[in-house]
Amino acid sequence: MTRADLSTEEAAITKNDLTIGSIAQSHSQMDYVVEVYREHERETPPEKQDYEFGQLVYSKTTVRGDEYALVGVVYDSQLVDPDQGREGPRLSNPDQEMFVPGYIDEKRTLLGIAFLGYANIVPASDAGAYNFTEVTQEMPRWTLDIDKEVSKLSSGGFNQFHLPNDTLRIQYYDRLIATAGQFGAEVTLTLIDRLRHETAADEDILDVIEQKIRWEASADRGVVR
Repeated sequence: MTRADLSTEEAAITKNDLTIGSIAQSHSQMDYVVEVYREHERETPPEKQDYEFGQLVYSKTTVRGDEYALVGVVYDSQLVDPDQGREGPRLSNPDQEMFVPGYIDEKRTLLGIAFLGYANIVPASDAGAYNFTEVTQEMPRWTLDIDKEVSKLSSGGFNQFHLPNDTLRIQYYDRLIATAGQFGAEVTLTLIDRLRHETAADEDILDVIEQKIRWEASADRGVVR
């Protein structure tokens, strides 16, 4: 592949992108569960704002020698405490963490991630940085492996994914609404709001999509507006 000549805009992926967590399981080709890393698992652990509702993320994969980034969005979260409701003392204390990690600090934050599409990645002008080429917002072709890392997508990646060749694309929104269920309309509207405030996307097109989503969401609740 050739080097991307996109030096005038922020790179899609950089070496400083924050790793949020890793794949724990999947519900479908598009719908994954990610375990958020905790303090003792990373030198720079993610904070709440790094995986907030509507945050875009990515995971890299290699297929037949070509590198790709699968791009997704956080649409749900769940707090898990395996000890809730258990009786009796803990089996270990924090000093024993390195010896029996399975018995301590088991509280987890799980994220629902809907993958929206993918892109080839090619080196940018800065070392350790990459740009997106051949962006598609079709269903991702490949599954991600358990423990595959998921990272926070930069504003440059957000722009390149939604405005390839300066043309606005939100082709994923029907699939996102179906995958995210009760949160589908809200997360899609969150992305539209970010597009409106952070990119040069066509306002008229965004207005039409927003109105369609709001109308469909209202109709589903039995209130047509």
